[in-house]
Amino acid sequence: MRQSNWLLWHWILLALIGVSGCTTPLVDVDLSVVGEKTALEKQVLGSYHALGEDLLIYSSVRGVDEDGSLKLPPPATPSQQAAFGALHDREYNRDDVERMLRTGVVGEANTGMLVVRDESKLREVDRLSREQVLALIREENGSRETILNRLVETTTGLDGSQQSEIVRIFAELNRDTAPIGAWVQNTVGTWEQR
Repeated sequence: MRQSNWLLWHWILLALIGVSGCTTPLVDVDLSVVGEKTALEKQVLGSYHALGEDLLIYSSVRGVDEDGSLKLPPPATPSQQAAFGALHDREYNRDDVERMLRTGVVGEANTGMLVVRDESKLREVDRLSREQVLALIREENGSRETILNRLVETTTGLDGSQQSEIVRIFAELNRDTAPIGAWVQNTVGTWEQR
């Protein structure tokens, strides 16, 4: 049922884009460059941005080449398909996740994942029950884990010590895109409000 709903919304979205002539990306990654980035940070952020661009390419049913012939996109690997699904799920849940972050119910941990910060506020999230909030956190963290795995997979030349660096970069990306007022955990584990 979930797959068929996703496909229905996918087709509706593609139809709306076609009708409106919209050429803006479906996945918008807002990156703020504050200082000098390391080569690994540039590579990971580039891979993350490319993942969103790939989603656009693979989302189209088919393209037309210069001769007017139908051209199918290249086949996606299973990890690409999983990452595309994770990006879609994150976009779908973004409003609820941002609302939970603004209320302080959850925070952006230095692991790149959402964590419950205040159990007593779980019932205060507008229109969401405690169970729905916890399910949403699990779904969001599962999507983040899938994307993080894809970033590790597509970052070339990694050794074991750099894997934790990718987690740090991913966590920083999530902290930087959290709404104003959200609680975020810095690299040493201290919580601060954005």
